[in-house]
Amino acid sequence: MVKRLKLILSYTPFILEQQFYMLIPFLKKNMKLGKFKLFLLTTITLNTLFWHNAWADKYFGFESVSPFVIDKPFVMNSSEHKNQIEQVILMQKNVELEEIDQALHEKQLRPETVVNHVYKSITREKFPKLYSLLDRVGDTSRDVTNGVKDYWKISRPFEVSKDVQPLISKSAGFCYPSGHTTGGYIYAIVMGLLIPNKTEEFRSYAHQIAWHRVQVGMHYPQDLEGGKQLATFLVGGLMQNVEFQNDLKKAREELKKAGIV
Repeated sequence: MVKRLKLILSYTPFILEQQFYMLIPFLKKNMKLGKFKLFLLTTITLNTLFWHNAWADKYFGFESVSPFVIDKPFVMNSSEHKNQIEQVILMQKNVELEEIDQALHEKQLRPETVVNHVYKSITREKFPKLYSLLDRVGDTSRDVTNGVKDYWKISRPFEVSKDVQPLISKSAGFCYPSGHTTGGYIYAIVMGLLIPNKTEEFRSYAHQIAWHRVQVGMHYPQDLEGGKQLATFLVGGLMQNVEFQNDLKKAREELKKAGIV
């Protein structure tokens, strides 16, 4: 029962994004206020515990990386900035509902998001060593990306232009470089190292994830380029990290044993 609850709650951010918010009015109407508050608080608290416990230690953090490893972004309110806003607006005019739905699915970016797009059978339960590796890679990516974002302090498109619509729930914080781009490409590159014949499929999906973020108003095109640059740099750092090399070897052996590589 506890194992099943943890599995359910590990997906709570995604569920909250797509479905849970629609239940809140119903719950408030049909539950006493005290019970509703307790239910909501318990759900959020348990999710926070299980979600953060699922994150492994990062291989290295932002303190080891200079924000200048990627290109310097535009100056806010400059002509280049305005041009980037126009590009976002143009993309939103042609966005399809299916693309918005995909962006919603990808909002809570996890290893499964990328891996299961190519291999449905490579699950966390069947490949614990692989996902232990990817969890640490993801944690490294998040920490470094957030640090670089806080250094450059570029506001999101929907925050500076009323003509840019947030087509999914708003992401917090600054936007350069794109965390989804950095994370998506890192997952794709690492999976390509493990399953070389699927490299292009993983990279193609990382590219798709990145552009969806522009279409829904969360990022400028420049954020994607910065994210790709940072991902490339981080993979270079990971390849020199002994712990990463050991974890990569374990994941490769796990995949070989299953006959995938």
